[in-house]
Amino acid sequence: MFDVAIAGLGPAGWSLASACAARGLSVLAVAPRPDAPWTPTYGVWADEVGDLPASVVHARVENPELRAHGSHPLRRPYVVLDNQALRDALPLNGVDVRPARLDDAGVAALRREARTVIDARGARPDGYPADDPAPAQTAWGLVLDADAAAPALAGAEALLMDFRTDWAEDAQHPRGPATFLYAIPVGDGGVLLEETCLAAAPGLPTAELKERLARRLTRRGVAPAALTEPRARELVRIPMRGRGVRPAPGVLALGTAGRGGHLVTGYSVAHSLRTAAPLADAVARAVATGRPPRPVDPPGPADLFREAGLRALLRLDVAGTLHLFDAFGRLSRASQAAFLSRDAAALDLARAMWGMFTRMPPAGRRELIHATLGR
Repeated sequence: MFDVAIAGLGPAGWSLASACAARGLSVLAVAPRPDAPWTPTYGVWADEVGDLPASVVHARVENPELRAHGSHPLRRPYVVLDNQALRDALPLNGVDVRPARLDDAGVAALRREARTVIDARGARPDGYPADDPAPAQTAWGLVLDADAAAPALAGAEALLMDFRTDWAEDAQHPRGPATFLYAIPVGDGGVLLEETCLAAAPGLPTAELKERLARRLTRRGVAPAALTEPRARELVRIPMRGRGVRPAPGVLALGTAGRGGHLVTGYSVAHSLRTAAPLADAVARAVATGRPPRPVDPPGPADLFREAGLRALLRLDVAGTLHLFDAFGRLSRASQAAFLSRDAAALDLARAMWGMFTRMPPAGRRELIHATLGR
């Protein structure tokens, strides 16, 4: 019997497997293609990197900006991770790695081989159905040379969220869910320009995101030829509530295979990396005591506030969304961090959300109340 079996080797499963092995536990890791590179762009706040070596940072931005009606410097360094360096910093020494694709029954069957079973296969291990009604964050992006991308940034070092409405056919009267431009250096002279719908149910289609991104970038002066021959392309789809299905009895779910990331922002990687050590400790205690480990990330009061935030995002019109994020830009750095953190205490999160509400104009407040509490 293995001490622990982990299904899935994305950032959540990989970091947990490494942490368990470092504690001397016997580990089985199962994934369809264990050696396949991680292709998404993973960005985190610099203060969330923790004890990882500096080598895992591929690009760093000192002062990303948020733009809506106004421009707001966030004054909090933001980094893009080097995915291969991150894997190298989390070695799987001694881990028994098995190439296999498991369905839910296959994950449950691992209980015959391991004392503890962790499902880290992601939110949609069987693929994304075309008619998935779940709230999702969707994005379409292009990586361009920095010189070609410069007009899109309009002088900013990076744009964490640019909610200006030049994505719309009629920028003065935009219709449909609001989207923002995520424009961030990704290292090696490249800049990712990504049109992102923070949350919609169902998720905004890729075709719509492509149209919005092309319209936005060409209006800002990015050469059309740069859009047809980018360095790389990126497609993002993140179910905001994670898997949405209870794991099999005796199986713990980790990362987006469980509750998912942040209900408002979709952030999950930093939280998964931070969760690995306490969950590995819980597995080690289970081995020592013979008692099954408990989840280290149970739902709490803060999730009620985040659920209210997601409800609002799904219902706000474009004007209300811009008012909301203008208000976010005027928060203190500590309150901004509390709003964005998956681990913020309920009281800190409530203060941040109240601060956003009080900084909105009366029309924005009315729209937010209706979006949050209305039928």
